[in-house]
Amino acid sequence: MITTRLNFLIQAYRHSKALIGDANRGRALPGPAFRMCHKIRRVVWAEIERVARRINKARAQKHQQQEAAMPHQTSDTGESATHISRRTDDRAMRDIISALQEGAHLKIHAKVRRAAIEGLPDKDARNGRTISASRCKRLAKEGVIREIGMDRYAMNPDFKLEA
Repeated sequence: MITTRLNFLIQAYRHSKALIGDANRGRALPGPAFRMCHKIRRVVWAEIERVARRINKARAQKHQQQEAAMPHQTSDTGESATHISRRTDDRAMRDIISALQEGAHLKIHAKVRRAAIEGLPDKDARNGRTISASRCKRLAKEGVIREIGMDRYAMNPDFKLEA
């Protein structure tokens, strides 16, 4: 029903534009042709706005139903993604700090948004361990690490770990 009325109005608008062309060629009166085209154009835009409101309302209702069905993203175990990320960061922190103390650095990878250890020998098991980019930025704010290049962080020489 929506597209039928809109298609009919668009067809009428094309017909009125053809009348304007005829008026320019001297085959029709220009005044009535322009008025008719203007009226039809206003009705077409009003119909397009009405259809857009209806579609947006339907999309909003669908989105609300989806949110109500699942309030936040969780894994199969019911744990949220942020908690999983925090837990994996906590597990990796000891290895990351020890690697940074030995001269390695963290590099934040743009697509993955995780910071990986680089600069250790190839056979070192800590090479490639990652933490989230937000944890890396938080460590930089706290003064544990400092930025040494674009998205590269190293251990702050002024920072001392308490035992």
